[in-house]
Formats: sequence, structure tokens, C-alpha cells
Amino acid sequence: MRLIDYPRRNKRGVRRWLPSWKLVLGTSATLVAGMVAGFFVAVATVQIPKPNEDAVQQATIFTYADGSSQITHVGTNRRPVSFDQIPLVVRQAVLAAEDRTFYSDPGVSPMGLLRALKNDLTSSGGNLQGGSTITQQFVKNYYLTQQQTLGRKLNEVLVAIKLDQVESKDAILVDYLNTIYFARGAYGIESASRAYFGVDVSQLTDPAKAAYIAAVIQSPYYYATADKDPKAAKALQDRWNYVLDGMVAEHELSTQQRASLQFPTPVKYEPDDMGGMNGYMVDAAMQNLDRLHEKDPSVPDSNTVARGGYTVVTTFRQDYMQAAKKAVDDRMSTLDPNKPQDRNVHIGMASVDDRTGAVLGFYGGPDYLKQGFNDAFSAAGPLGSDVEKVLGSVVPANHYEDAGIDFIPGTKALATTPLRAAAAMSSMANGYQYNQPYEVSEIRQNGEVIWRAQPQTENFWGGDGTIEPVRQFTPFKNAVRGADVPKWWAWSMLDFNGVTTAANMFATPPDGKGNRALLGMTGGYEANLDAALYSYVSAVQK
Repeated sequence: MRLIDYPRRNKRGVRRWLPSWKLVLGTSATLVAGMVAGFFVAVATVQIPKPNEDAVQQATIFTYADGSSQITHVGTNRRPVSFDQIPLVVRQAVLAAEDRTFYSDPGVSPMGLLRALKNDLTSSGGNLQGGSTITQQFVKNYYLTQQQTLGRKLNEVLVAIKLDQVESKDAILVDYLNTIYFARGAYGIESASRAYFGVDVSQLTDPAKAAYIAAVIQSPYYYATADKDPKAAKALQDRWNYVLDGMVAEHELSTQQRASLQFPTPVKYEPDDMGGMNGYMVDAAMQNLDRLHEKDPSVPDSNTVARGGYTVVTTFRQDYMQAAKKAVDDRMSTLDPNKPQDRNVHIGMASVDDRTGAVLGFYGGPDYLKQGFNDAFSAAGPLGSDVEKVLGSVVPANHYEDAGIDFIPGTKALATTPLRAAAAMSSMANGYQYNQPYEVSEIRQNGEVIWRAQPQTENFWGGDGTIEPVRQFTPFKNAVRGADVPKWWAWSMLDFNGVTTAANMFATPPDGKGNRALLGMTGGYEANLDAALYSYVSAVQK
């Protein structure tokens, strides 16, 4: 007995080889049942992959002393936030833009998949269509690759369904928002909020701005050119309108609210990279951590924090750094670039807290990317007799090296940097106790402080009986200035209101090698250096 009547026994000729409707229907039903069963088996057995390395990389953030004002970041600019930190209006805007059935779909959109399949079958090849839900987008970016292949697309669907079964919708949404790219160097919703509107995402409660951020998701690279390309600007505004209309359709905005909203203007995009003063501050902080790590391996070093996921809180105050740059720039602007004596002039300046040794501010150069050498921390020059008389006395000779003061080879003259000079002079106001200068106050990870700096006070002199003669020999001075004999290096120092600042000036020949005399400079080198120092101190002490 045959289970399948094929070829058909009761037919002759061509009809013998044409399957019956029962055979066609039965075969089709069997195939469909097999495919459905196979699909469910595939979903049940598929494993959720490990995240892509790129998808979980985070930035290490460097902040000013207040712990919140950002200097810059190193690594991928991603700062994960929790679901509760993302305002409801931001979540609603994203869903209106990308997936309005997110909370009801099974991780994929059947209709979207059919549309994508139709387009793939009828297109001339190349790019496979998306039809992607937020869950699928997340799976592609977080677990899989950007390959446009049928195998990758099928795996995306299977993993999306599986993920939807084992994770909550809220968890998928927040992971998605922490992963995706928004242009302007921003990965994740927190970095995007800062990049476009200069605020933490928790403060992004304006529906117009929330819709702007959500609109960018569709085509971040293209929309990022909106400030230069009128077509991109129109496309972005059209997308913004689409998002807001979707929020109205989902009853998340009233028509009155929608009508009152104006297309927002994002903040000017200024990459928080290593240019300007940023690089000097990051470099100083990294070197500080490496020095501490050598003595105590529990302190994270530069290699550790550069891997990402940390917040490095520096000792630098933003007002000090800005005032130092302005004071030096203003003074440099008075020099004549056409006059040889006014060219290649450098000023280095640094301030330390008398009580702790924390470095509050400095000027290391005009731009880290153009001049990586830090004139405040690395430009060591001769002190000259007047300055040497003070600094060479407040620190005992057998501790010069500990205080960063060195003898110039072949002479008895002393040399140091503005940072070390400020630290040495500040010890006079600290009972002749020397505080090692430091640039990092604490390191955080996942919002928790994992390391905090402790001032390193060193008693170079021993007991009071030893210090007293020094006090008599070197009475407290709040201002010192001078220059070496060839007038190659000039110094001006001031201890005011618990902060000691040291500044030096030097100039180089056209080839940048060695030094040349400061004589003949417009305005005079002493007046220029004093003007920069006192302008800076006046600004920060207001």
C-alpha cells in the first residue's frame, strides 16, 4: 500500500504526473508545520552571545575639582545610566521614533519582517532591508555584527525573540539607549544629551529636545551635518516632526502641547578632546597616578583608567585654569610677532594649595596638540640668586631631590619648575612642612569612590629645634621675583590667601634649541611676567 499516490495510478498521460490537490495541500501543510517546529526549536536552542567588545566600552571621564564639570574623556564616549535616570518623555520620544509597538511586540515585528523579506527578494541585491524593532537593533549592535547577510539577519531574529523572553522590556530599552550611536562622538543617551544640549539626560525633560535626540537615531552621521547642509537640516526637522506626531498619536502629548513646541537649537559642538588645556590636565593627572602606582600598586595607573569606565576627579579648578590661560594669552598678545625679541616666548605658571599641596591651576602652554611640552610642570630653569636664596633655604639641601629642585650640572646654581617652586615656597606658610604637589583627588567607578588621595606632608627639617633657625634665617615672604645672570629665565612668585603661585618666563632661538636672553622684549620681561601673574591671581581671588 502506497502512502502517497504519486505518480497517480488512475490517470493517464500528463495528468498522471500532475499532483492532486490533496497531495499539494498535504505536502504544503507538512512543510509549514516542519518550518514552524524548526523555528521554535531554533528559538529554544539559540544561545544569547557575549556582548561585542565595542558595545560595552566606556569612556574614562576627567573632571575638574568639583567632580561634575567635565574636562574631557579618553576612550569611547559612553556613560551608561539606569532606566530611572532617563526621563519618561525621552523614552516616549525614542519609542515614537523607532518602535511604537515595543512594549507589545515579541521582540520582532512579523509585518516588518514580511516587508523586509519582500524588499530583499525584489531588490537588485546589496543591502538587506531592516524591518527592525528596537530589540533587533539592540541585538545587532550589542551582540552581533553589522554584516548585511541573510544568516546574520536570521540570527538577529532568533536572538531578539529569545532575549525578549528572558529580559524585561525596560532592561532591553535601557541597554539599547546606552549602546546606540548619536554622532558628535556620543555613544548612549547620556553622552548624547551632553553633546547636543549640555545637560545630563536626567535633566532632558523638554519634549522638543527629547524628540530631537530621538530623531537623530535614524541617521546620526547624516543629521550631524545639519548645521552645514540645508538638506540634512530639513530632513532632521522632518524627522523631529514625525517623532512629535507619533507622541501625539500615542497620547503622550496633547495637540496643544505639540503646537507650542519649537525646533530646538543644540549647543555648539566642541569636541572635548585633548586640544587646548585639556591635554595638559589629562597628562598631568595620568603622570600623577603612575607615580603613586609605583609606590602603591593599589592605586589605579594610567593604563588601568585608560581602559574606560572610570571618573578621574582632578584637583584643578575650572576658574583657575581659565584665568591662567586668559592672563597669559592677554600678556602674550602685547608682544610683536615681527620683532625677534618677542618671538618664541614661553610662560609657565602653577598654583598649589598651601595646606594640602593640591594643584589648583596652571598654564602649561597654548595648546597641548601643538605643544605637548608642559611649561608649568617640565620647564626647569635656573632660579637666579634672589629666588634661590628663598627656595634653597626653605628646603634643606639633602632634600632638594625630594622637592624637585636640582643643581645645574657643573655649577652650584639651582633649577626647578614653576610647580615645584610653588610647592617649595608654600611650605613657608605651612610651618615649613612640605606638601608633595598632586593633581588627582579621587577615582570613581560605577558611581563609587574606589581611591581617594591623601596629602603627602613631609617634614624635611625634623623637630622644632631644627626648623626655628630656618625661620629666623628665612622669614616668611609672600612675594619673590628675580632672574638668572644671563637673563635667560625670569621668575615671579606670590603666596596669597592660602595659595602659592609661581611663574617663570624663558625664550628660545628660532630653531627651538636652548635659550636666549629675554632682553629687548616689548614692555620688558619683568613687567610682562609680573602682569601675567598678578592678573591671574587677581582673577581667581575675586
